[in-house]
Amino acid sequence: MVIFMRIAWKRFKKPVFLLLLVGVLVAVWYAFTPKLFHTSISPRKVYRVEYYEASPIQSLVHFNFKMPAFVRLYRNQPETLLGESDVVELWMNGSLNWWFDDPVNSVVIGNDIVFENIAPECRECPRLPDAVLMP
Repeated sequence: MVIFMRIAWKRFKKPVFLLLLVGVLVAVWYAFTPKLFHTSISPRKVYRVEYYEASPIQSLVHFNFKMPAFVRLYRNQPETLLGESDVVELWMNGSLNWWFDDPVNSVVIGNDIVFENIAPECRECPRLPDAVLMP
């Protein structure tokens, strides 16, 4: 029995360590990867806001947040990242407001996230009602 175990260990040592290495790599990837959980499109479909849950590592750093998350703002055509927020508390703090009229030109999410100096969606278009800008 002991001889069989020695032979088996010599034979399966490399595959076992490779499986352990793959498992560790998957765990590290999961720990550092945020998850997309919501997307909002601007009223005229020019901009997109993506909400991400914080990665498990970021959640540990911000342990006092009930819903740690961050937000990315994109221009749709061409696909361009315009900004990314820090990790903030979005629990009861995630209302989205599109302010494209001068002099504001910003996208505001809750009390903590403000993307400033955002170009208007359409310069010649009529003003949208507040019900569309503040859903």
